[in-house]
Amino acid sequence: MDAIILAAGSGLRMNSNTPKQFLRIKGKPLFIYSLELFDKSEFIDKIYITCNKEYMELYNEFISMYDIKNVECIEGGSTRQESVYKALSYVNTSKVIIHEAARPLIDLEFLNSIYSVNVDADGVVPTIPVKFTVAIGDDFMESELDRSKLHNIQLPQIFNKDILLNAHENAIRDGYEATEDGMLVFHYGGRIKFVKGRESNIKVTTQLDIELIENLLKL
Repeated sequence: MDAIILAAGSGLRMNSNTPKQFLRIKGKPLFIYSLELFDKSEFIDKIYITCNKEYMELYNEFISMYDIKNVECIEGGSTRQESVYKALSYVNTSKVIIHEAARPLIDLEFLNSIYSVNVDADGVVPTIPVKFTVAIGDDFMESELDRSKLHNIQLPQIFNKDILLNAHENAIRDGYEATEDGMLVFHYGGRIKFVKGRESNIKVTTQLDIELIENLLKL
């Protein structure tokens, strides 16, 4: 199975001049954690990492420094969705696994648990429960949501490649933008299987997330 790792962002929410994929966690660039893990996996054939074109030389420099062989850098798009779509044109396997470089705390056991799910579905998506109260409204509450039926969606995710590609092509036609690929496939009629995620599978969005991840790596 081929893999796509998303690492082309600018990291604007980090309030940093450096794209977050290059931020150091315990001395190692953030995106290298995911590459090293996927490179060790027995079921990954090839890794395609989407890159910010302005930093292409830096990606390759770090990939060489950490001796990661099974990876190819490709230019990402202007949005997350466009980056996935561009990367899909490189994928040569019937299924594809997608991950975000901003989630460095997964391990081989978790990766294998998602890969081993054997269900009749178009996508496999890990989730964790929503533990806080959620409401809809602007300045005033307009309605409430039943959190027992809500899912906090995580990555990595596995998809039927052709179905995912078809969903992306439909989205281009319709001008539809989804925040992640499980939502995109579901929007166009695909069946998405939820599996158990991990509380520790934190996505780096703010500086606080960096501090949390560094503390978890000490455990």
